[in-house]
Amino acid sequence: MALSILVVEDEEDISLMLQDRLMFLGFYVTVARNGAEGIAILERMAIDGILMDIQMPVMDGLTMLKHIQEQYPNIPVIAMSAEINKEKLIQAIELGANDYLLKPIDVNLLAKKCTLIFSAYVDRQQLNPS
Repeated sequence: MALSILVVEDEEDISLMLQDRLMFLGFYVTVARNGAEGIAILERMAIDGILMDIQMPVMDGLTMLKHIQEQYPNIPVIAMSAEINKEKLIQAIELGANDYLLKPIDVNLLAKKCTLIFSAYVDRQQLNPS
């Protein structure tokens, strides 16, 4: 069964590229345009991993990450942002993100990190079902 990944990204061209790449890797992908949409999806769907932008309208990634850590602390998160927002990426790691990717996204690094982090989560869940 394919892992279910939530991509939270407000820039349509980037979200389409991420969706296409992740689907090519065998993931099932759901896209949200901001943190509020992402939280609404988490409330109604089982998600195995989150790939999330930090800078977004309506609700930014750091605010969404705080909510994820309170409500869904076991779901792994990879934060994304441009180099100029490196401080916010550091904050995201401090808030509980598992890793980060710098924009523009290196598709090989995307594949490596998503496969390792999200697959490891599912493996842990199968070993320790709650």
